[in-house]
Formats: sequence, structure tokens, C-alpha cells
Amino acid sequence: MPLLASWLGIGSPTKKLDTYPRSSHDSLTIVEKADILQSQQTDAREEKAHWLVQSIVNTHTELLKLPHLRPGPAINKLLGNLVSICSEIHDQEIVNKAVLPSLRQICAQSESCLELHWAEHILEGQTQEEVIERLESFPYYENYEDLTRLEVCSILSATKVAPRRVAFIGSGPLPLTSLCLLHALKNDVVVRSLTQPATTSTTATDSTANQEPIVLNVDYDEAAISASLKLSLALGGRGKGMEFICAEATSASASRDLTEFDVVYMAALVGITQTDKEKIMLEVVSRMRKGALLVVRSSWGLRTCLYPEVDLATEILLKRLEPCVVVHPYNQVVNSVIVARVR
Repeated sequence: MPLLASWLGIGSPTKKLDTYPRSSHDSLTIVEKADILQSQQTDAREEKAHWLVQSIVNTHTELLKLPHLRPGPAINKLLGNLVSICSEIHDQEIVNKAVLPSLRQICAQSESCLELHWAEHILEGQTQEEVIERLESFPYYENYEDLTRLEVCSILSATKVAPRRVAFIGSGPLPLTSLCLLHALKNDVVVRSLTQPATTSTTATDSTANQEPIVLNVDYDEAAISASLKLSLALGGRGKGMEFICAEATSASASRDLTEFDVVYMAALVGITQTDKEKIMLEVVSRMRKGALLVVRSSWGLRTCLYPEVDLATEILLKRLEPCVVVHPYNQVVNSVIVARVR
């Protein structure tokens, strides 16, 4: 307190105050100290931004040096550190400096390799129990459960009826979302408590309201579909309700009518750019029924280094889709969730 009083020029009864000169001097001192503090904060912020950008660039460089992107100590460490860094919360200026579009391509390829590796590992289980145990030991299994829970709640905020028929475009060789979603729709108490029997609804028909849930998995990669089909069969009852089709995202419904589905998912890596995603979404939506829901995985902040961000508020998309919910998680869940209703 004495030091603060001395700095402000008060608290001395023996010295006469110089009203105008001291007031001017003190105001100037305060401004100078504020400028110094602001400058220090700016320097610290710039230093942090530089470290983040350099870390991401270095990781990108090291990934490019690897002979392959299959799981192993080197790539596991690099991608683990990258996900950790990109899950931090930062302002848009730092994000704009750090995003490397080419890094998404590497992440997409490594994610596919990781899923295929684990699908093969899980299928080596000798019994159904061992298969399930290996499935649940997948490093990001809990993350998928959390993301699916977030998406189910987002879907239920846009409809009073739980979906019974779901199509997942871009399901990959390890369809964890489909399995988690199927389990939630079959057994989750929260799902049942937040929904009510269908009377008149745009997201579920009377003929499907009482049916067991079905999730159609769509992927253009034959190896991915083959691996996920084998996995579903190996899971026994847990995989009941899983269906599969090998097709391009824009032509999936040529073999299967999307109008029968209450919800259609679009995986985060279906389309790398906004233009690509718009083209795919418009094609998919054109084959869906009015009132059905489209769930699109997006990202935000530094997480856009890993997955592309999706803008649903473009003129061309708003003609066909009514945005209902957008959720940006701040926890360990990396993907954002967008739910829109087909107009």
C-alpha cells in the first residue's frame, strides 16, 4: 500500500500537492505503464503464436519424411503431439497463421491407415468377446463415444423422434461411429427419454418408427467396406443392424434410395475443400426426402489443421438446407457437429 500511494503521489501530509503538473505527470505514467504491459502481452502472444506455427510446420516436415503412414512409434508420436496442439483454444489470427491445407491430406491418409491397421488387429481375435475387447481398446474409442453422444443429442434437438434408419457416407474400415450410434439408438436411456412415439413426423415414417435401427455404411474403398463388413459379422449381436455398400459419395443412392433414411451423415474427410463438400452435399441432399436430417462433421480453430471447416451458410446450400444446430466442442472431441434439415 505505501508503494502504491507513493507511485500515485498521495499519502504524504507534509508535502503540498502540485495540482496540475502532478496530475499530468501521473496520468502520463499510468499510460506509459499500460503501454508497457500491453506491449509485453503482445510479445508473449506473438511468441506463443510463433511456437505454435513452428511446431505445426515441423510436424508437417517430419511427416513428409516418413516412408509410410502406417501406425508405428514415430508417426504415433508425431500425430499425438499434433492432435494435442490443435485441440488448444486460440484466436483466429493465430489459427490463420498455422493452418496448412496439405497437412489435412497427410492426416486423412494416416487416419485411414490407422483404422485399417486396427480393423485387422481386432479381427485377429479368436472369440466374439476378444473381438469386442480389442475394439474397445482402440486408442480413440472413448473419443468416438463422446462424439456420437454429442451428435445424438444434436439430432434429438432437431427432431422429437429418434432416427431408425441412418446412412453414414465415408464410414471407413473401422466404422466406430456407426457402431456407437447403433448401440445408442438400441439401448441408450437418454435417447428414449428425449424422444416420443411418432404420430406425424417429417423425420420418421409410421412404417419405420417401431423397427430396429439400421445404419448403412457407405465408402468408395472396397478394402474399407470389406474390413468393416467382416468386423460387423465378428461382433455378433453388437453388429446387428449394420449394412454396407461400396460406392462414391455422390453416387451412393444410385444403388440405395436415400429417401428411406431419417438421417444421413457426411464424414469429416468426405471432400477436402468447401467447394468439394458443397458439391457432394447438394448431390446427397437431392436424393434425400424433405424434412430428413443431414449431419455434417466440421471443425474450428486450430482443429482445422486436421479436418476441414464446413460453412453451411452459403447461398447455394441455404436453398436446400435449413441449419438447425452447430456445436463446437471445447474438450477432447476434435470434430464440430452441424445438423441441417432438408428443405
